[in-house]
Formats: sequence, C-alpha cells, structure tokens
Amino acid sequence: MQFQLKHKIDFHLPSLNWQIPKWAIKPLKTLMIILLISFCLISILLCFAIDNSPQPIVPQGLNRDDIHRAKQLLHVTPEERDSIKTVSLNSKDLNIAINYLLNHYVENTTAIRIDPDRIAFQIAIFVPKSPWGRYLDFSFNIRQNEKGIYLKSLKIGEISIPDKTANWLVPFIVHNTGLNQYWQLATQYIKDVQITPQSLDVSYLGSLAEQTKQLAIKKHKDYPSLHIYQQKINEIVNLHDPEWRLSIMELMQPLFATAYQRSDEDHAINENHAVIIAVASYVFKGELRRYLPIGLIYNKEYPVFAYKRIDIPQHFIAAALLAAVDSTVLTQQLSVDKEVGDSQHGSGFSFIDLLADQAGIRFGQMATASPEQARKLQEFIANNKEYASIIPNPQDLPEHMDEESFKQRYSEVGSPAYQAVIEQIDSRIKQLAIYN
Repeated sequence: MQFQLKHKIDFHLPSLNWQIPKWAIKPLKTLMIILLISFCLISILLCFAIDNSPQPIVPQGLNRDDIHRAKQLLHVTPEERDSIKTVSLNSKDLNIAINYLLNHYVENTTAIRIDPDRIAFQIAIFVPKSPWGRYLDFSFNIRQNEKGIYLKSLKIGEISIPDKTANWLVPFIVHNTGLNQYWQLATQYIKDVQITPQSLDVSYLGSLAEQTKQLAIKKHKDYPSLHIYQQKINEIVNLHDPEWRLSIMELMQPLFATAYQRSDEDHAINENHAVIIAVASYVFKGELRRYLPIGLIYNKEYPVFAYKRIDIPQHFIAAALLAAVDSTVLTQQLSVDKEVGDSQHGSGFSFIDLLADQAGIRFGQMATASPEQARKLQEFIANNKEYASIIPNPQDLPEHMDEESFKQRYSEVGSPAYQAVIEQIDSRIKQLAIYN
C-alpha cells in the first residue's frame, strides 16, 4: 500500500532579525557592570565573613543538672503569674538559652562570657557548603548605660561593623526573621534588664513562661503529637541500661506501639511522620538538627545501634525521613552520590550504607503511602523488637572501597557487577515480611 501527497506543503518561518535598540545598549551595559561589581564585592565580603571552622568550638550538650536548672528558672507558681519575677542568668544559663533558641533555625555553636562591664558573645552559624567555608562567625558585646542596652564591636567574620550601623542592623534582622515573635514576646513581658559583673538580671511578668510554652506549641502545629513521641524517647533512654547498646528498635517499637494506640486510619500517616521525625531528632545530634522541629532537649544521649554499628541506623532513619516527605528519587540519588563521594575522599564506598538507605526508603514509603499501609506498619513494629525485621543483615556486603578499588571491582555505578549487588540488596529487603 502506497501513500502519495497530493499537495505540496510549504512552511514559512518568520526571519528572526531582532536587534537591541540603540537607546537600550548603554543602560544594559551599565546594569551588567553593576551586577559584575556587586558579585565581586559580595564574593570578597564572603571571603572575610565565612570560615571553615567555627570561632567558638564548645560542646553544647545538656546534662541533668542543666535541665534541672532550666526548669527552676522557668518555674512559675500560680501566684506569680501576674507579678514581677526576677532571675539572674549566669554565663552557662545564657549559653544554653541562646544555643537552644538558635537551634530552632540554624545549627550553631555559642560562647557567651559575662565580664564586669559587658557580656561578650561569639556565635558561629553553620551554612551550606560553599567555596568560602562552612561557618559564618559573629562576635559582639552588649553594654548598658542610662539609656539602656546597646551593641558594641560587632564583627561578622573578619568584617568590623560600625557601632551605629550595628545598632540599626541587628534589630532590623530580628524584626524581619522568625526571631521577631520572640522579640515581641520579650518587649511585652520583660520589664527590666540589668547587666551585673556576674550575671544578667531579668525582671519579667510571670505569665511569660506560659506564653513561651504556647509559642513552642504553635511552632509545631504541623506535628501536634511530636512532643509526645519525643517525651516517650526521654522515658526510654532514662530507663536504658548504659552497659548495653541502645538498639534502634528499642526506640521505634514503643513509639509505633503508642502511634497504633493513638491513631486511626484518618490520622495514621501524620502520627508516623511524627514518630520518624522524633527518632531522627534523637539519632542525629547535629547533622540533621537544623532541618528538624526539635521540641525538647533529651535527658540522655546514647549512640543508636543496629548490627553493632551506629552508621546503619543513621542511614536508615535519614532515608526514611526523606522518603516520608516524598523525596524518594532525591533520596536514592543522594545515597549513591554520597557513597561515590566517600570512595573519592571519604570513608570509602559502602554497599552496607546503600542497603540501609534502601531499607529506609522502603520504610518511609510504607509509613506514609496510604492510611492502610500506615496502620499496617504501626501494628507490625508494635509487635516486633528485632531490628532485623526492618533492616536485613548487611555485614557481608563490600565496603570501605576507595575510588581505585571500586573501579577495579565494579568499573562504575550501573555496571553489570554493580547491578548484581544492587539486586542482591533488593532481594534481601523484599524477603522481610514488613515490605511484602
């Protein structure tokens, strides 16, 4: 069978002969020069502002005494709610308070020192990886005169900011960020502040404590039950025998049992979200902290294990967290990219890590795929205490391969030899009852 076109079809495209009008050439050149100069200036400023190591290198963990001290400072009796209460904050109190507040927004290290005539602050904020460094350092002093408290000697990295500019810039930043809600709360309820040689004395209305609590609850409105699971973790670690390793299932089994009791199909996915976030906020003390809504400081911080290793739970729960927020494709690519990066300049390529990643992806998907799947997972975990029921044994898989070793054995990601190991990993995961 043959087909013949009876009519010739011609296509005529309009000629593209557009030119920039002469009157626009000079403004465009000026704009390009301004943008280029701005880029150069910003790059120079970042070179002086950002560094590869934080200025204050101090541990920020809280022990039982710190938590007890915080409770004492925040405790307000019913009789004190409508009266003025004064607390004296020493250097350690201020370090804990500022570090805890900033941790809701960014990862940081903080060092605060009270001198006879001033309070000296050093704060390093973690920033995404860049050519300039990983930390943005701030240092400044606060002093007091008859007019009130003011800033002195503000430095951002190696850049000194004039005092007049600093006293305008800092309030501007506060008022235009998430810190503004705390500022509004402070101006409404704090009645007096005095810097003494040993402390910062703050006088405030007793109802401030209740308002602060409500602000924290509002902050976590998307995860209304998160604080319940984080408090449950506190109860678990308080009872844990430190002579034994803390298993990831020692955390997850009671939490999912609670989720199963608390939820029905309409709320199971949200409850599973909250459980995964709570476990991640405990497993990761630093790496994911700036991404997680952490509602409280844990009383005890133990490493979390599976197969006598801490890296397996870390990979598993991080992948589950990303998969639970619908980032599956990104998660899979990140896990492979990380292992390739490790083979080049890290701990080495690890199929063990990839197995933990893949199991975590499946877990996070199932936890949030549908109300029925969410309930099924809750019930399964509530009745299982062995981490082998969610993470297959990976210990015979190759790991610690540098770039040369990886290329010799597997050539590249996606090669037949590489895919054979991936298929083995998939097979092990599919054999677990939870994923069937």
